[in-house]
Amino acid sequence: ILGRDSTPISAGTGKMKKKKKKSTKQKASKVSQILREEGVVKLDGILSASSAASLRQEILKRRDLAYSAVSASSGDDTVWRKYFADVLLKGDLNQRCDLLLPLKGWRGIQLALHEIFVSSNLLTNTLIATLGGDDVTLYELSALISEPGSKRQPIHPDNPHQEHPPLLTAFIALQDITEEMGPTTFIPRSHTAQVHAKYNDVPAGRDELLRQSPSVVALLNAGDASLFDSRSLHCGGANRNTDGEGTTRVLLYMSFRNPRATEPIGNVGSIMPDIPRMTLKELRRKLAAAVQNGNPIDPFDDELEKKNSIRELHLAAEKGDALSQLQIGINCYLGEGHFDVNLTEAVRWFELAAAQGLAQAQLNLGVCYSTGEGL
Repeated sequence: ILGRDSTPISAGTGKMKKKKKKSTKQKASKVSQILREEGVVKLDGILSASSAASLRQEILKRRDLAYSAVSASSGDDTVWRKYFADVLLKGDLNQRCDLLLPLKGWRGIQLALHEIFVSSNLLTNTLIATLGGDDVTLYELSALISEPGSKRQPIHPDNPHQEHPPLLTAFIALQDITEEMGPTTFIPRSHTAQVHAKYNDVPAGRDELLRQSPSVVALLNAGDASLFDSRSLHCGGANRNTDGEGTTRVLLYMSFRNPRATEPIGNVGSIMPDIPRMTLKELRRKLAAAVQNGNPIDPFDDELEKKNSIRELHLAAEKGDALSQLQIGINCYLGEGHFDVNLTEAVRWFELAAAQGLAQAQLNLGVCYSTGEGL
């Protein structure tokens, strides 16, 4: 729909002229309009082919480790859920799986997401334009893996119909997806109440609904994405290949929660439990920090980031910044912000800030003097 090789041209006087290149926000506005109408849209090249190939290899290595751990667990469900989420028609572990992906400590996924959300802003701006702001929250992060021989899923929506789209989901191809790999099939305009009513009325004939409805097949190049409303009807196809690592279909899978959709989602989401429900704005901030030259702190490691923040606060306070001195005093007094309660230290920092005329520090110091705390 917005192909990389389809630069629009218009007729001028005597020669063809290229139109002025649209900004990313203008493109995102157009994509958002299509997404709202059709329920699904294709985004070209939001991840480079080389980055997609590199991430794919890392994901397949993680898959192999996860398979080994599950096989050695003698059916322990807690081990399964450490690595995998439920995916419709997962069947045999070695055919179709939803592999959970960590953010903390994994440079490969951080670099790929930085490329998608910071270096290129098309997906970012489309999410903002469609859902109304950057307060949308990361709801899912995983890899959908379809091995050779995996069967086609039944047609389904990820969420029941509600007034507003509960999630927007991106499937990003980490290799070129051929028909034999079992690309995802979507039914455009199926995110409406009318289509859902028809879908719910004929549970035994849903495949017939797929056959009778116009559909689109996501034949993607590596780095392309299908972005869709989670109410849209879709299904993963059968991987008709018989063997070969290169014929395994791997999709990077992300979804974002719409804060304006207040009805229940209906599923817990495919995401590791230690990944917080951060906003798109916060995700982009952390990704920018993750690739910053010389940054020794993993911004997705909350404990390390807190300790780094404490160091920065101390450095500013020791250089004489009164607000930093006040903040350390408050943290020591209350035992907040990764500080232990230390009333003596609280008074010392209040005194330093108060000496610079900071009224709040003088007030806090007066409270300590009147109660004798920290003296």
